[in-house]
Amino acid sequence: MRQFATWRFWATLGLLLFFTLVLWTCRGDGGSSSGSGVDEESRRVDLIALTSVVRSETPWSVVDGRVVGNATVVLDSGRTLVLAEGTVGDTSCAYPDVVDACVLVADTLGDGIVWFSLVPAPPSGSRELELPAMTELLDGVTYARLANDWEVPLLDKVERRCDSETPNLTAFVQRFAGRHVTIVDLDEQQVSAVRCFAE
Repeated sequence: MRQFATWRFWATLGLLLFFTLVLWTCRGDGGSSSGSGVDEESRRVDLIALTSVVRSETPWSVVDGRVVGNATVVLDSGRTLVLAEGTVGDTSCAYPDVVDACVLVADTLGDGIVWFSLVPAPPSGSRELELPAMTELLDGVTYARLANDWEVPLLDKVERRCDSETPNLTAFVQRFAGRHVTIVDLDEQQVSAVRCFAE
């Protein structure tokens, strides 16, 4: 019992507790930073294409941001991609099994889909898809981040459809933040224009 009364015992115990707290704190910081990396996954787009049809032999759906079941997306170019069980994605297209009803916006890896969104196709005869406003220009004005956090590729020349003139796209995005739509040319699969709302 005498050893419990010495100052060396209590100093050693205090040092052990101190180092345990330091290690625990470092471990907690590392865990939170890696967790935030997962939460802040990039939504960079490399495919924007009209679908011919989305077909499946069994029912499929998107639940809590992931595909349940399996489906095959046939693009109007004839290319096919698989929406496999568990793929990250969402859909706002009401009739994916109807011909030319949807546009697939996706980040792909070969013929695999990393994440996707199925959105309603533009009106029949139009090859221009309207997306949310740009919030930021990226990578030397080759990509733009949209209000929904998608990062979409830009054509070298992006037309500005607005009554008020701006010297460049950067000035347009700053002046009309949240007051414009981004227009994708489905043939080019890139942003071709922006259109501001009526002032």
